[in-house]
Amino acid sequence: MENKDIYHYGILPDVHFRFSSAEISYAVNAASNLHGFDDAGTELLARTMLAAFFLADLVKEDTKVSVQIRFYDDSEIHSVLAYSTRNGRLKATLRHRPEEDIESAQISEENLGILKVFRWKDGECIYQSIVPFRNQSFETNIENYLRDSEQVPSFLVAYVKLDGLHWRIKGLFLQALPEAKSEHIDAVRELAGKLEEEKSKVYEGTVSQALEILQSSWNTKFEILETGRPEYRCDCSEEKIKELIQNLGKEEAMDIAEEQGQIEVTCEFCNSIYRFPKAQVLELF
Repeated sequence: MENKDIYHYGILPDVHFRFSSAEISYAVNAASNLHGFDDAGTELLARTMLAAFFLADLVKEDTKVSVQIRFYDDSEIHSVLAYSTRNGRLKATLRHRPEEDIESAQISEENLGILKVFRWKDGECIYQSIVPFRNQSFETNIENYLRDSEQVPSFLVAYVKLDGLHWRIKGLFLQALPEAKSEHIDAVRELAGKLEEEKSKVYEGTVSQALEILQSSWNTKFEILETGRPEYRCDCSEEKIKELIQNLGKEEAMDIAEEQGQIEVTCEFCNSIYRFPKAQVLELF
């Protein structure tokens, strides 16, 4: 599969909106293949990674965003989690619930679980929002989160399609700038709705071509301010795992090392394995 992942950040000056346009097909396929996710899991993972990437554009460059959905006990999927920086450094994972732990009864017809959006800087959480994940489309849940938590009109269109053996993941995120008037917001809402209906046709080619199509059909300018390439890249390291072990405390860490002869940690995002023999664990304290 050829890597065509790309993103564009910019503005629609005529209607006072900012936009993010992206393809993250290569990154999503990399994550899915690494973990062996099925089609349903990969589709959910793709939408979550796309949402994390778009939300990361709303924060400063030295922070990152995580989007997590924790489903109720009647779901085969326990949770999905994606991280992204503003320049598209993505990592993600998905957890299935053991079959014996799945509740047979529907817990809630209105809500499917909990949506968590966190912002991180230097390993510390600097912002968090926890809202219901409702029995609506994924995109609607993200739009509702932004409306309720950020009080900013926003629209998300996601194109997620399995094409043969590979997934095609593209999308457009639109958010009102302070100068946007109600008529601008109404106009963009209508245009986003039309794109949702026509996205299979609009996204037949690249996302750059899609922007050209939209600029013509919407009769408004898409002014690109920044372009880059997203990438699936885990940021785990031996030093971070050492800090994790130190956070356990000496007593608990040594108990594990004594029982197992070592401490072994597997990164849930990239499957890298870190092993620390008992003597090395002791040296950490």
